[in-house]
Amino acid sequence: MLVLTGGLIHLVHQLAVVRELPELTAAPSDGEPALPPPIGVLITGVLRRDPVALTGLHGAIERWLDLLRLRDPEAFGGLHLLPDESAAAAERWSIVCLNNQWLQGQRSVIERLDLRDWVVCGDGLGIYYRCARELRALLPSLLNRPIPEPGRRVRYVLSGRQPLWHRPPVPAQLPPERRRLELFETLVASQEVGAAPAVQACLAAAEGAPPGRPLWLCSVPNLAHQFPDGRIPMAVLEPWRRQLERRHGFDPACDRLVLIDHPKAPPQGSFGPRHEPWLAGPLRMPVALEVLVELLIRSRSGRPVVVAGLTSALYGVRRLTGAEVVWLDLAPLWRGNPLYRRRPLEFLHRWLRVARMAWITRSG
Repeated sequence: MLVLTGGLIHLVHQLAVVRELPELTAAPSDGEPALPPPIGVLITGVLRRDPVALTGLHGAIERWLDLLRLRDPEAFGGLHLLPDESAAAAERWSIVCLNNQWLQGQRSVIERLDLRDWVVCGDGLGIYYRCARELRALLPSLLNRPIPEPGRRVRYVLSGRQPLWHRPPVPAQLPPERRRLELFETLVASQEVGAAPAVQACLAAAEGAPPGRPLWLCSVPNLAHQFPDGRIPMAVLEPWRRQLERRHGFDPACDRLVLIDHPKAPPQGSFGPRHEPWLAGPLRMPVALEVLVELLIRSRSGRPVVVAGLTSALYGVRRLTGAEVVWLDLAPLWRGNPLYRRRPLEFLHRWLRVARMAWITRSG
């Protein structure tokens, strides 16, 4: 099995799916003990253009795979990381497990290797998306029209109930959630030491708050490059603060909002250097947001953690850790970025993605 993936939380979902596939769990017909099947993992996407970030991710994956091979040798004894596509081409694969059949970085690998048995697992923790720009998917989704893949077998294993206006072309199987949580636990164990500085930085931000107050995190969307001067203005962040204050209990007099920046954000942060007393960070972390939140929940002995944002990571946080999540309003993005007036489809694309992810989070 070849697993094409974009990152660690993708892999939590994908490896849980792979672990339960009939092809992996079926007993040999000759009655002999089964050898663990070869499972190759190949990172695709923009990280392949960033050697430093890719090396860091490979290191984190290797530590996790070491633990998986130790804890579940029957299934994962043959699990290994592939450094590049040439290494994938050197082996033979019968099934490919991928995030999105429309991503060129994954589809090109599939086509070059002529793989015809696909298991599509979606983005992050299994959020489905159908094509590069979702507007093209609305009418086919509403009409429930299939997207043909001649000569290929395509299966979908996706999280949550899919809305009618954005659903896969055939019914999706539900993921093995218990297995997924088990794999997430091993990921957290493998990253706990490396995450310690980020955990301490978040806890330090909450020092001085009255007992029982939540720790507030904001997963900043990777949108700075879409704004003038490559920076999101405070005209966006201030309405988000007011949203948290009015609807969710954030108190700027005693709470601090810890900004968790995207790895691709500008060096001084998506919002630039800010010194408001209710802000902390921005932090760039060597661990996934879901892992950080889980470790913070354990460190705070039951005190709540609230995570605000606009990305599929919030679905992962909710399903894997149980923390409260807040989907930030999109109106401040529209008002704060004059460039969206010239490219309204870019904003509408974002709105559709956020609306769908929030819907799945509530209905899941």
